[in-house]
Amino acid sequence: MQRILSCFTNCYGAAGVWTAVERIRDAGIDHLELALRGHNFGGLVIPDSVVVTEKADDATAQSFRDHLAKHEVKVSGCNVGGADIRTREGLELTQRRIQFAGHWFAVPLVISGAGQPADAAERKTVIDHLRQIGDTAGELGITVALETHKGPTQNAEAMLALMDELDHPQVRLNFDTGNIGYYNDGVNPADELEKVKHLVRNVHVKDSRGGFEDWYFPAVGDGGAVDFTRIREILDGVGFAGPYTIEIEGIKDEPEPGLEGRHERVARSVAHLRACGYH
Repeated sequence: MQRILSCFTNCYGAAGVWTAVERIRDAGIDHLELALRGHNFGGLVIPDSVVVTEKADDATAQSFRDHLAKHEVKVSGCNVGGADIRTREGLELTQRRIQFAGHWFAVPLVISGAGQPADAAERKTVIDHLRQIGDTAGELGITVALETHKGPTQNAEAMLALMDELDHPQVRLNFDTGNIGYYNDGVNPADELEKVKHLVRNVHVKDSRGGFEDWYFPAVGDGGAVDFTRIREILDGVGFAGPYTIEIEGIKDEPEPGLEGRHERVARSVAHLRACGYH
């Protein structure tokens, strides 16, 4: 089975998406999950100016697409999350990002959050908005993969309940092997994956040391809490070939690794996954 190994552009920090394209083949792979927004959480700060957002004009978007072609790099999916989908504004922003991703990068997949409804009324709104997001994606032949975050996708039980209630063919799961331990105390990532494996369309391959709300996301293979061979074997069993997307969010209070340090972590992560059978 030929598996798609990818890397989230956020792994390159403030160096941004253009640099990620230039460096990723040197790390041993040729796919990227493309962030369509900046980031400021958990100490990882990436300004909007170093990503290509849905606000980009045609010349900028085309120039970035040319940059991908020049370096022979493919986009495995676009990360369109970050908006508050409890609101109409958040829904419409997510839809615009999906349309941008489909138009410029012809991706089969986008990754988004599932919102964090505080009560039953907000959950009803989120479900309605996720259905509309699924419809927008479906018109473009795209599947939406929902991130492992606090709330409706926090653990396998919550994911299954959401998927059952939502019941939309274009909305599935992005399983994050690091976040599952961050948001749930004492769970085994592979055990949780086993319960939802048939619904997974993207994986964020993220390592940790398994601590609840412990911001410790090093190079893949350095954490110890995730059995990446077992993760692959579980998903091999349902015919999933990727994308397996490396995500390295760093370690709380560590010094900034810098571009070379970040790139070395990506390369080391690729090597570890190859050793675990991700070919």
